Amino acid sequence: MTRVKICGLTRLEDAQQAQDLGAWALGFIFYPKSKRFVTAEAATAIIPKLTTQCFGVFVNQTDEALALAKSIPLSGLQLHGDETPDECRKARANFSGTLIKALRPKSREDLAVIAAYKGIVDYILLDAAADGHYGGSGATTDWQLAQDAKVYGVPVILAGGLNPDNIAAAAKAGADVLDLSSGVEAAPGIKDPAKMKALFEGVIS
Repeated sequence: MTRVKICGLTRLEDAQQAQDLGAWALGFIFYPKSKRFVTAEAATAIIPKLTTQCFGVFVNQTDEALALAKSIPLSGLQLHGDETPDECRKARANFSGTLIKALRPKSREDLAVIAAYKGIVDYILLDAAADGHYGGSGATTDWQLAQDAKVYGVPVILAGGLNPDNIAAAAKAGADVLDLSSGVEAAPGIKDPAKMKALFEGVIS
């Protein structure tokens, strides 16, 4: 079965449904400018009730990420901004969980930067290169880039524009994990139970 990460969660019931359906991981966005922003207080009330690994998503907030990880039981950190290899190395040195670095490549040539993160992060996440957005735009990533990125020897997470209708096709792109947020929503931060169910049925098929 293809591994799936459900991101942009703000409610316990949505997180529990994703967990029950078999999500590999759950993502909570701590970037205040995101439409799916969750406060530390809200996350503290949700995450301890879950058994699936939970990632905190941060945009140019490495210090805040490390501080929050000391008070919230995060399984991993997803650095979704312009974090340099040195900033990721700092996170790696101060956090023992899984580390994801997001990139927004526009072309195959843009993937070359992955080499600088190898040995520091556990996964590279490829998101759509949508102007003015660090993620969550709903724009679709070029799936071929997920295949091209594998030559760098870092596990790949594919995000951007995935939904129940294209998940089966996206699974063939070769990514190690598929990451969804807006594609299974009723509104920003609110998941649609029917879309979530359809998504995992599509993954299984």
